[in-house]
Amino acid sequence: MKTNYFFTTIFTLLFSVFIAQQTYAQIKILSVDPAGDTVTMKNFGGSTVDIASYRLCSLFSYRTLSSQTTVVSGSLNLAANAEVTVSAPNFLSLSTSAADLGLYLPTGNFSQPTSMVDFMQWGAGGLGRENVAVSKGIWTAGTFVNVNPPYAFTGTATDFGVNFWDTLLSVDDFETSSFDVFPNPTSSILHIELTSGASGLTYQVFDILGKQIVAETLGTENLSQIDVSNWNSGLYLIKLSNGDKTETKRFIKQ
Repeated sequence: MKTNYFFTTIFTLLFSVFIAQQTYAQIKILSVDPAGDTVTMKNFGGSTVDIASYRLCSLFSYRTLSSQTTVVSGSLNLAANAEVTVSAPNFLSLSTSAADLGLYLPTGNFSQPTSMVDFMQWGAGGLGRENVAVSKGIWTAGTFVNVNPPYAFTGTATDFGVNFWDTLLSVDDFETSSFDVFPNPTSSILHIELTSGASGLTYQVFDILGKQIVAETLGTENLSQIDVSNWNSGLYLIKLSNGDKTETKRFIKQ
């Protein structure tokens, strides 16, 4: 009888650890903008995860999400398939030239692979906590994202490593700005106002992974609007095209 109880207890503990690991694995770093000191994370799983006590680490600088960062959009009580963007200017050491960024559980030593949830680095290899990510099996030693920032994760919940990072929707810019978007952030209506006097232009809206959400042609009026009230919270890009020239702006859906 005692033997059966022992094996039942062990099985329960192992199953609990497996479920916990699956829960942690669904949270991933989705984009990093070193110049703007912003980080976006996404819940790839099917259930809500409270990440308020999760920690970010860059070049050995550590910050807890709820107390030492500012939520730009979304919620730290991260619903399934939702995103949250946080800002931590002057805290995270998000160097525009080279840095690492790790996402950690609320507790545990930063040197322990079991405490790390996700990791990426850009500009150089061997930075910060790369060795922890290598030990965990989610990064290859010496590899780094070598494209222009800001950076976007292009993979799925089970994808890790440098091959799944790219520039966040690279586009060409006009020499001068030809349109404005407001209010930004917005929870309902996004207004597009032309400033160049042009007409008949087309615009496209993309999510952070480059998926096209909307494609329309602007009329002769210099003000248009998009109803984003039913969109998921997060960062979007709106791209205005005039022949072979394009300009892009970012906006946040709250």
